[in-house]
Amino acid sequence: MRRAIFILHHAVFLLALSLVVIVPKGYAQRLQGQFSGWSTVTSSGGGETVWDTGMRYLPEIYWDFYNNQKLTLDVDLSGNMYGSARSESTGNVQPYRAWLRLATHRFETRIGLQRIDFGPAKLLRALMWFDRRDPRDPLQLTDGVWGVRMRYDFANLASLWTWGLYGQDHTKGLEFAPSRDRSLEYGGRLQYPAGPGEIGITFHQRSVDAFAVEPALAPGGKPVTENRLALDGIWDVGVGVWFESALVHANYAVNSFDWQSFLTLGSDYTFALGNGLHLLGEHMVYIMSDVPFDFGQKVQISGLMLSYPLNMLDQIAVYSIFTWNHPRVAYHYLSWRRTYDRWVIFASVFGRTGDSSVSLLNQPLATLGDVGLQLMVIFNH
Repeated sequence: MRRAIFILHHAVFLLALSLVVIVPKGYAQRLQGQFSGWSTVTSSGGGETVWDTGMRYLPEIYWDFYNNQKLTLDVDLSGNMYGSARSESTGNVQPYRAWLRLATHRFETRIGLQRIDFGPAKLLRALMWFDRRDPRDPLQLTDGVWGVRMRYDFANLASLWTWGLYGQDHTKGLEFAPSRDRSLEYGGRLQYPAGPGEIGITFHQRSVDAFAVEPALAPGGKPVTENRLALDGIWDVGVGVWFESALVHANYAVNSFDWQSFLTLGSDYTFALGNGLHLLGEHMVYIMSDVPFDFGQKVQISGLMLSYPLNMLDQIAVYSIFTWNHPRVAYHYLSWRRTYDRWVIFASVFGRTGDSSVSLLNQPLATLGDVGLQLMVIFNH
């Protein structure tokens, strides 16, 4: 199965390149892309210094096959080509997005490799179910999911989402165990206006391959069904306030893993200082236990972000995330960005304290070294 998926991925990317020539000229089409190059140096607690230099190219081809006031049919194909050199050279070519969309004024159906995300949280996302967007990443890259997503927008600004996904044998989002390969995942979401904001309720079900992570969780490789239910909301009441909560249940053979509870509270405000100082803070409580909402055993994480535009071109940002429980871990991140019409120059300095083996809910931040800096140059065409 892995070989079949590998062949499919490369076939989609080659199809994207060939269609540039094959598609009739009468259709509206757009070829664009993003090139990025970076160099990173990190130092661990043992004194080892590591250099990482790499390049990435994201070519994108878009066709608008049919578009009038009632119906739209379009296709988007993009690839991800990258290579890096650390202790040894690595690289890959794979599809990044590959979807077909049929849309009317209120209804949209999208099928293929696509990005699905929702929820108001920015730093500590209880609803990071299908992506792994890193708040530090200037490219905001994240793998997509294969599936079908449908959305209907009501006249009162409410919207209803439904989706069906093709299960693959790797984790996504906050999952600690992958889905069963070739299984069907499905779910839906309702967003509804609520005063000066909106509220959302979301459901998802999948079959978990827990045996691949820990055989004791599913003796004999027995399928385990996982259900997720979430509630979230966001409001503008002078300051922005939001929350995300999620409850995840699965019948594992080890009861202490049956229930996972997530709660994120967040707020932001832009102060009238200079060009506008933006402050954002979030706090997450995470629990894994044999009963729901067991507040006796919990992990608490806080995140803060400050950003300030120096002028029309330059912006600086400071980001920190830290745990309140033992072992205590903290990440700190300072960045500067200069943006032109097509070019972006991005520099950052980062560091961490505490146990370097601790991962914060699968957050990509855990991949940083103890101390380091990075320079990235981005070109869009």
